[in-house]
Amino acid sequence: RRRYFALGVGGALAFGCLDEGFRRCLEFWVVVFPLWCHYFWVDKVSHPKGGPKGDEARDNEFSKLHARYSPIIRSATLYMRGFYLKAAQLVSTRDDFLPEIYLEWLRKLQDEVPMTLTSEEAKRVIAQELKLADVETVLTDWQDDPIGTASIGQVYKARLKSTGEEVAIKVQVPKAERMFRADIACLKMFTYMAIPWAYENMKEIEKLFETEFDYTEEFRNLEAMRTNLLPSWGHKIYIPRPIPELCSRRVLGMELLKGEKFITAVRRRLKPLAERRGITVEEYEQEQLEALRTGRRKAESAAWLHFKISIWRFWRRLCGAPADMEPIDVGGIFEMLMSIHGQQVIQDGCFNADPHPGNILMLEDGKTLGLIDFGQVMYVPVEFRLKLARLMVALSRRNPSDVARYESEIGVKRKYYKEDVQYRICSFWLDRDDEEITQGRNIFDLMVWGESEEPCKPASGFVLMVMLLV
Repeated sequence: RRRYFALGVGGALAFGCLDEGFRRCLEFWVVVFPLWCHYFWVDKVSHPKGGPKGDEARDNEFSKLHARYSPIIRSATLYMRGFYLKAAQLVSTRDDFLPEIYLEWLRKLQDEVPMTLTSEEAKRVIAQELKLADVETVLTDWQDDPIGTASIGQVYKARLKSTGEEVAIKVQVPKAERMFRADIACLKMFTYMAIPWAYENMKEIEKLFETEFDYTEEFRNLEAMRTNLLPSWGHKIYIPRPIPELCSRRVLGMELLKGEKFITAVRRRLKPLAERRGITVEEYEQEQLEALRTGRRKAESAAWLHFKISIWRFWRRLCGAPADMEPIDVGGIFEMLMSIHGQQVIQDGCFNADPHPGNILMLEDGKTLGLIDFGQVMYVPVEFRLKLARLMVALSRRNPSDVARYESEIGVKRKYYKEDVQYRICSFWLDRDDEEITQGRNIFDLMVWGESEEPCKPASGFVLMVMLLV
């Protein structure tokens, strides 16, 4: 009977592995379940918080776990790709969500994703989607190496045969949608087991990806963003123009923006400063981040940074420094990007739900930013925008009672409606994350504390994404 049972289980697994979604789910659990058990054991049993072994021993034990499992998670993420890669890009945008040993490789995924689609495969997808006998009937000067790689597609450079215009062609990886949906279903199972209070939010996140796999939707998103943003911000940003004859569900052609990733441009200008110290750019970045974390260096306002950069630029020009190494006003750029995002959410009701740094280019003039990848755009009704505006005003006035009231009005439902907890959690997501709000907790511990003090019922998709991205 044992032999028959073993053969039956083995046969079922073998048959299940013929289905790619089942196989990916099995691979996920093989990697993640032992890891989760080990972390759970340390957190709850061997080194519990406030236990007899002390916080220092607990931190040391977790450091060992991070060093052990970070390479394993990295390899699994790059191998499986799909939604796991998209999730990795999302969590890499915050420095307080995961330990630094994880963030070291997660940040690189914002703009350094290994390719999975060959040039010939991409051409076949384009020909099939656009109903062409050969892509050379509409495109010339095709470059085999992709100029960009993302979680569900790759971007190639070519020239439009009819006009001679250089274009970027975004091609979706075959079966990408099926992989994503299988991955999200698997993560929902894991969330239900490991982080039950976040399960309903995972269901809302799943809904956000329903249109990302249809590039005709991204075509419309690009046109909407150009209409909304370029009249006001066209002197500082640019959004590529989509090309109708190169658009289908899995292919999207647009004008080519010439430049480099914004992160690359910043790091290239940091190189002389790092070399002067005898260290690498990566080491220089980590040194500055550590100084901010420990308080050895205080964060400065965007206005003050803009003033200092202006003086530095003037001095460099007097000294005849090369123009391509002109320092970038990072503070001013981030202030501008936040203003643009605020306009999208509050004024236009149409905002990019995937604004990670890999989607920002520094164009050839060294001044204009190129904004790309509008596959995830959310449209927000005006009633919600008005309620959100009231909530933002209440946060700026530091008024806990008004914050609690307006948070409820935008659709956030809680069990007890404790004003202090509502104020702190809402302030964290929409306003600030200083010591007064977090009380020394990291983002995960703060969410666990908030859920234990004031359980929150799942919010709608746009409420969730606005609170994540504002």
